[in-house]
Amino acid sequence: MVKPVEIEILGKRYYLRTDEPEELQKLAKVLESQLEELNEKYKTAEQHKLFVLNSLQILKQLSEISEKNRKLEEQLEQINSLLEPEITKEF
Repeated sequence: MVKPVEIEILGKRYYLRTDEPEELQKLAKVLESQLEELNEKYKTAEQHKLFVLNSLQILKQLSEISEKNRKLEEQLEQINSLLEPEITKEF
């Protein structure tokens, strides 16, 4: 069931609707923590720059995870191709 949720990020309130309010609250806290870290690191007061920097970090992480996933899928295919002849021998 979709529920209204209020989250606060860097002092600004956002009102959203979600099926998972607890998860959204948790993610908002993670986001705020990341933005605060960037603010400390770069000493910028412009929030839009913090959001851009954070977005780029998230995209980098997503790219790395996607690449790891691709490699794991390749390994799984190799394992399956080795196992398949052995499995069919049994039947």
